[in-house]
Amino acid sequence: MKYFTVALFGAGILLAFGYLHLSPFTNTAARDADGTAKTISRGGCTIEYYVQGTGSRVMLLASAGRAVSDFNQHASALVDAGYKTVAVEAPGIGRSDLPEGDHHLYDLGSDARAVIDADGGEPTSFFIGHAFGNRVARATSLRYEKISRGVILLAAGGYKPVPKKAEIALKNLFNPGRFGRLRLADLKYAFFADGNEPPDDWRRGWHIDTALLQGAASGLTPDKEWRSGGTAPMLVVQPAADAIAPKEDAADPLKANYPDRVTVALAENAGHALLPEQPDLVAGSVIAFLTAYSSE
Repeated sequence: MKYFTVALFGAGILLAFGYLHLSPFTNTAARDADGTAKTISRGGCTIEYYVQGTGSRVMLLASAGRAVSDFNQHASALVDAGYKTVAVEAPGIGRSDLPEGDHHLYDLGSDARAVIDADGGEPTSFFIGHAFGNRVARATSLRYEKISRGVILLAAGGYKPVPKKAEIALKNLFNPGRFGRLRLADLKYAFFADGNEPPDDWRRGWHIDTALLQGAASGLTPDKEWRSGGTAPMLVVQPAADAIAPKEDAADPLKANYPDRVTVALAENAGHALLPEQPDLVAGSVIAFLTAYSSE
């Protein structure tokens, strides 16, 4: 949406730096994604995705400028619980092409739908979105309402502007000239609760071109109906210490606007990163939700 676009707009000037692609922190892989790697083509662009397990399909959509490898531990927990995970790499990451021209959230949702079709079998799916991925998850669930069994939002935002200090820290993470203690301080402030040390794979893997496309996609989306996620049941896992999407700007309005179908799980001692901070709590909350709605 426009607030996310504003949060990343300043990062666009970084494209002028000749060392943009030389930084060890930006535009490099955080780590390898788990699962069987596959590709499809849609609209002349390659989309890469990773498949693991069998059972009801759970689509995984990562944070802004981040790879689906952020889901590795979570995907493993879902597979162990009897679910199939399909993690869709965002445009510009891995073998997923960065398309030309303007894109909006529904275009990114159509990428996810194309992967579902290629995966075969029953098309109905659950959608999990982390941070920016929650926007894509909701847009996909709305546009393809008949196949959505449920939407799970991890560290969701979308209602209010990113608080200024967190916005600056977020932009700095996509700055290839930001190093050392300053960069680590930005990462900790924007994504991690006090006392939680960022793992190595979160200190790298920030894809600026992808983030710019994603930020623009939110602003270009012609309506805000995507916020509803359609009519499917919704689980919101809200980090208690989320500097980018505080509870009053995220879980609270979602619960207020859709009280009959939104469940909120509060993750103490967790920030916007969430997945590496509270893996067991997230897995337990998600699996309980999936179990409740898999039989419907």
